Amino acid sequence: MTEKIQSVVQTTINLDEQLNWYCETLDFNAGKREILEGKWLDELIGMPNTVIDRAKLHLGDEVIELWEFQSSTGIQNNNFQSEVIPVDSKSNDLWFQHICIVVKDIEKAFTRGADKAQQISSKPQTLPEWNTGAANIKAVKFKGKNGHSLELLNFPEDKGDKRWHENQIDLFMGIDHTAIGVSDTEKSIEFYSGILNLELVGQGTNYGKEQDEMDGLVNTKVLISTLRPNKRGMGIELLDYQLPAQERRPRVNPKPTDLNEWRIILLVNNLKEIYKKIESRNISKSMGPIVSIPGNIWGGVTACQVRDPDGHALLLVEE
Repeated sequence: MTEKIQSVVQTTINLDEQLNWYCETLDFNAGKREILEGKWLDELIGMPNTVIDRAKLHLGDEVIELWEFQSSTGIQNNNFQSEVIPVDSKSNDLWFQHICIVVKDIEKAFTRGADKAQQISSKPQTLPEWNTGAANIKAVKFKGKNGHSLELLNFPEDKGDKRWHENQIDLFMGIDHTAIGVSDTEKSIEFYSGILNLELVGQGTNYGKEQDEMDGLVNTKVLISTLRPNKRGMGIELLDYQLPAQERRPRVNPKPTDLNEWRIILLVNNLKEIYKKIESRNISKSMGPIVSIPGNIWGGVTACQVRDPDGHALLLVEE
């Protein structure tokens, strides 16, 4: 069973610049920064002689981690080059992932600096009344300095967790979910709900001009499924684009150092059982070994990396 989503990891470059941008533009608070290295890390992510400069960023109750790879076998002078996210990356690509940041005032939050970033949306959008499950939600999507997709979202009074309405002080309040592109909703729900025991708490289809403007696509139709490990805390949103269906590009031969390599870190309480289920159902793109890890890294002592049916990386950590 999954207890909680511990954090979401972005692979990055220019870490100092990234930290400043998140803190100045989106009101994140810089947390602990440290070097990760050791045989346990090599085995966990499947790359030898790895050194990672890791920085934590806090927003409300949620945490993201920025990882900058410092060195690896075959790299001279420790000058490691990560493969960048394709400049033409689109919302319906299967490698797509973002974090959704909940804000009190969408216009004010957007003009704090996100409006100067590379835009996915044409401008902040309000979802229409006919879409009862999402009516009057306001959202805008854009890209960070390394091309990672981000979303600002404002919930109307009748939607969203109550904690988003209890906080009347902070402009940027926390992270509601991380969203990932999927090719088969049923298979992804089998993985995330059937095996990892996240609860399917909502599902609906978005389309129309507002969704087009938000996603930067034409004739958009997307089936959205929301899963959560508990009532409070970050969830996972599955984005299954029915239209436009052409060129939903998957990741091919993903490497740990790619900037496209996000990782969702889940705290679980029965890692060996979960591992056996994933293995027996042949549903994961790949599975690494279960590894003993330092207990002060993610609050657990064993972990493994697996990939979901579309190749998104997860680190499963057991307390």
